[in-house]
Amino acid sequence: MSAASLLAAWLTLASPPAEPTSPAPATVATTAPRDVYALDDAAFVAQARRDLETLRQGTEGLRRLKEEAFRSKALYQRGKDVPYTPDEKQLLVSTWAAFFDCFISTEVVRQRYWDFLKVPAFTQPKKHAWGFLLTHAALASELAQGMAFADLTGGQAQLEVLLNEPGPEYGLPPRAFSRFKEKVVHVGTSTQLFTGDGYRATLHPVLAKAGVLNEPGVPALFQTMRQDSKAARSRLLKRGPVLFAKAAADLTQDTTARAVFPVQKTVAEWMGDTRVHRSGKPLISREQVLSLLPRMAPGDVMVARQNWFLSNIGLPGFWPHAELYVGTPQELSQTFDADPEVKTWVATLPGHPETFTAHLAKAFPAKWAEYTGKDAHGDPLRIIESISEGVSFTGVEHGMHVDYLGVLRPRLSQVDKARAILRAFTFQGRPYDFNFDFFSDQSLVCTELVWKSYAPSKDMKGLDIPLVSVAGRRTLPANEIVRVFDAEYGQPNRQFDFVAFLDGREGPEDAVEANAESFRYTYRRMKWDIAQE
Repeated sequence: MSAASLLAAWLTLASPPAEPTSPAPATVATTAPRDVYALDDAAFVAQARRDLETLRQGTEGLRRLKEEAFRSKALYQRGKDVPYTPDEKQLLVSTWAAFFDCFISTEVVRQRYWDFLKVPAFTQPKKHAWGFLLTHAALASELAQGMAFADLTGGQAQLEVLLNEPGPEYGLPPRAFSRFKEKVVHVGTSTQLFTGDGYRATLHPVLAKAGVLNEPGVPALFQTMRQDSKAARSRLLKRGPVLFAKAAADLTQDTTARAVFPVQKTVAEWMGDTRVHRSGKPLISREQVLSLLPRMAPGDVMVARQNWFLSNIGLPGFWPHAELYVGTPQELSQTFDADPEVKTWVATLPGHPETFTAHLAKAFPAKWAEYTGKDAHGDPLRIIESISEGVSFTGVEHGMHVDYLGVLRPRLSQVDKARAILRAFTFQGRPYDFNFDFFSDQSLVCTELVWKSYAPSKDMKGLDIPLVSVAGRRTLPANEIVRVFDAEYGQPNRQFDFVAFLDGREGPEDAVEANAESFRYTYRRMKWDIAQE
């Protein structure tokens, strides 16, 4: 039997049981393909390139978090007679949650390209080659890092109880750890690794002919795939019997068809629908965004979420992104230039400018020229946010035309808000912080921009939003901003007032305006639960 036949057989055997799915609405069937392989070649390659970057982030996160866990090996293998302290529990759960997040983001990519064997290599070499590469690279990483993590944690009763508990703030469903183990310590996925490695050798001419090997990022991914596969195969050969024995003992309640890793039906189908059918079509309409603008004010803090965009992989939580609203230059002038406190403060700045906006224009001439322009949609620039391109000025199409949007107003003086915007202008242009290092100003992640812009100082009350530990790093998921709002809600010393919440709905593919009571609990929504009502 050929390598391709073996691979097809084993992929079929290892596939999840078929489940009935609801028929798609007629509009979906007629407006866009639901399957990534139904895209034309140009759209498919564009999608594959985006998924390659998602896969890179996910696999790098898995590797880093595995290494982080092994540095604390003694903690993971502590006996059940010595209970964990609250700080130790926080470290263990946050590391597992970040690992789980990276694992799912990787698994989503693997499942999106699962049917590559149904696409003939000779007639559609580009799709077949991309599909195999993304599927097998994801699997190799999942097994290499996943089996190591399962081996480290397996058989530790106290630890497994802790990691199986639901943690909505972290995006952890009940029994996620048991289901994770069943996924990585399973004969089906292991056979896929061995047959996939064999198929890779036979497919190399197809990869070369399709030009995939010359794509940016692919050579590095190919090398990583080889390394991960080698590590996984080695662990299987050395520790396979022990791992499978532990899994059999630990998963006696998790061996039914229902216990297939939950990403199979929910996330995979959702990703196919939203990132193919709904890509570029946010749930919030442009009209809703424009109608919200009159209620906005410079200095407002926004949290945003796009369902199809896997941003901040490894930072758990429903809200992945935060932004600072500054308004148009005219709104900025109307808000601050005539304020007595602001005028008094501005007069102390170098050159003794007459107004706040005059100071920004003089202190940052190039940035001011950019800010007073328009975006690609012809809209004024109103937002400062840190995105993959760096800390940028953006318009409503990028910053607010999303799936979910929350707007909060700091309960601070106008002069404090002006100081925060001045700091944000200082940070504009700096690169995105892919290391999430909150103790360096050389690069900034999205929440870091907001946090540092409003950081308290001797002459600024600012916002007190504590950093949290995620996998041993002090950082600030956007979820924490909403958690602080919820914890302080209704109190006289609260730091935020509610402005607006546009709540997306995947079913009808729209968004509704919801109240503060609805918004305050959104940080407890599951990051990967897309069955939103």
